[in-house]
Amino acid sequence: MPGIDIAVRIEPREFLERMADIAEKDERFSVERHYDSALLRNRLDIVNFRYHGSSPHTGVGGQLIARDDIPGRILVEMRAECWAPDPPTRAIYCAAANGLMLPLLKAYNRTYSTRHRFRIQKAVLKGTKLSPRTKILFERFAVLANTASLHPLDWGRFYALVREGRQELPGHELRAMLVARGFSNQKAEHLSEVYGHLWNFKRHKW
Repeated sequence: MPGIDIAVRIEPREFLERMADIAEKDERFSVERHYDSALLRNRLDIVNFRYHGSSPHTGVGGQLIARDDIPGRILVEMRAECWAPDPPTRAIYCAAANGLMLPLLKAYNRTYSTRHRFRIQKAVLKGTKLSPRTKILFERFAVLANTASLHPLDWGRFYALVREGRQELPGHELRAMLVARGFSNQKAEHLSEVYGHLWNFKRHKW
């Protein structure tokens, strides 16, 4: 799915707090804050916005993420327990972001006399042509994964990409694909290394 972010000039946590306050005044949202200690290196601050209004998707919501390694940018990620369709298309994912999170950003702009907007990644990566099966397996992992910290179910979908796929992706292309889906360069590098080790194991059938 395309990366979405917001350029900000104030301290990121202050922006997150303001957005959280706006959402808490809207009965359609519940808000969860997950802030790292200010003393930590590579601090990661996340605010979850769970949507309780009408939607074709089950358990849909958004996340605003501030990372020390991406200064001046707030990442926007959409999540759902079940998308319709599942996995979602690029158009469906963007529509969810525009329908749920953009109104909150517009309310922020009215309140604080700012002009913040979404920046949505445009280009589709060119490189190895994915087989239909590999594309499905990769999209299931990339769309559903928590890019900040993989959960066991995320790892299961990542392992399935190797176990069930017959197409091995070059490491540099997998890294680029993961970064385009919102993973940090460091996490994309780590996952591409794990992917390579798993494929080596699969080829040799130890």
